[in-house]
Amino acid sequence: AVPLSGNPGYVVGLPLVAGFGPNATVGIIQTKDRFGQLTVMKSSSHQDCLQMEGLRTPVLFGYNLISGCIMRITNITNCLQWSRIIKNMLIGPNFPQSVASFGNTPVQNVKDWVTIKHATSIIQRCGCELVESLVLEVKWTKYGSLINPQAKIVEVTLTFEETCILKPSKTATTLHISTSVKFTDVSASAQPGYKSKPMLDAKLPYDFFFPFV
Repeated sequence: AVPLSGNPGYVVGLPLVAGFGPNATVGIIQTKDRFGQLTVMKSSSHQDCLQMEGLRTPVLFGYNLISGCIMRITNITNCLQWSRIIKNMLIGPNFPQSVASFGNTPVQNVKDWVTIKHATSIIQRCGCELVESLVLEVKWTKYGSLINPQAKIVEVTLTFEETCILKPSKTATTLHISTSVKFTDVSASAQPGYKSKPMLDAKLPYDFFFPFV
């Protein structure tokens, strides 16, 4: 069995539970490597992206992250191929399709899994648009009682940000490739509740204040 990342809510610092699917017959398929279920590009002493290919780090709940490298493109004629190379480097070989709402969500409970949304942000269109960064935003909320709230993931969005490269280019083009992970708390602020004041409905006898009046 895969170790839990919370019971039920996520614990800060533990890896996000992720997998492939949902599948109509078996639900969610996930690897037993809990630190390999959802990973992003890892920074290292090597600044060259091609030398860093394959270096990954797990996405840990509550931990924002920024990593990056430098990609030198010497031949910009095949823009589509370079864009594919950069995108594959950013997402890795087995990027999941879904993330568990809670740290202990079983694979059979398909309704408790959040499908990762994909989006693309283009600054401006030109002859060659290359992916320059990957932004992963995880929205979560506090679930349950105010005394012991549990962290629940409600939405995950992966956005590729593209940049415009002019071609043909006689000189090498240098791109700063980056990955960022951002956790956003979307919990509604708790409102204190007060009991209504009791209504006093007392009837006194007509001579109650006698002989003072």
